[in-house]
Amino acid sequence: MSKSESEILEVLNGLGSKKLDLDILFSYYSLKLSFEIRKVIAEKIGMQERKGYFLLEKMIKKFGLKVEFIEALKLTNEKDAKDLLLKNLYQNNKLNIHIINALEPWGGEIELTLIREIFDICEIDFWIAGLNILHFKAHQLTDEILLSFIDQIKIYDDFKINYKIISILKRRESEIVCKLLYEYSLNKELEIAKYAIFSLGSIWNDNSFEQLSKLENEIKDPSLLKCIKNQKLISNQFLINK
Repeated sequence: MSKSESEILEVLNGLGSKKLDLDILFSYYSLKLSFEIRKVIAEKIGMQERKGYFLLEKMIKKFGLKVEFIEALKLTNEKDAKDLLLKNLYQNNKLNIHIINALEPWGGEIELTLIREIFDICEIDFWIAGLNILHFKAHQLTDEILLSFIDQIKIYDDFKINYKIISILKRRESEIVCKLLYEYSLNKELEIAKYAIFSLGSIWNDNSFEQLSKLENEIKDPSLLKCIKNQKLISNQFLINK
């Protein structure tokens, strides 16, 4: 006798970090279930990595490439999962946003042409997904190539986009990157400005110290000024001991 949604959810929630037999998880799955329950089942399968991948592959052949399967493939961390996602990139001649999101863990292996195609789509969801991929790809790129992607979208003053861009930039230390972080430090959104200042302070070189000094003369907000002074102090101590 098949279990109700509440019974399935009770079993799955009771697992914690334990793994449930894949055959049992497969028996629970049905297209008649709500998306939320199907997603939890698929996640539990995906968490079983290689064995989970093979079951997901079987389920995709039977039920189709459902969103819950796409998201679960991301959890397997299997190269075959990445290849399967790449083979199904397009839906009605358009990039599938769910697949782009699922490719994030393999960002370092994604071709620049695909990343460029993602950024060419003028939609916030695609840009955020593209930045998530770029986060893993950035260490392979020159400043020039990296900033060519960022320049494509930075004119759109969106909190999530700005935050993710800063998260990528703070891992670098060139003069041009520090100057861009300086620009973000002047953002009207206080949290973005503060994050950019902290990011400059974490670079610990002459380029970042110079931009922090410029900001000290530019910014009037007391809380940001305090932040700048603290970051300058930390950076200065590092530079002295370098």
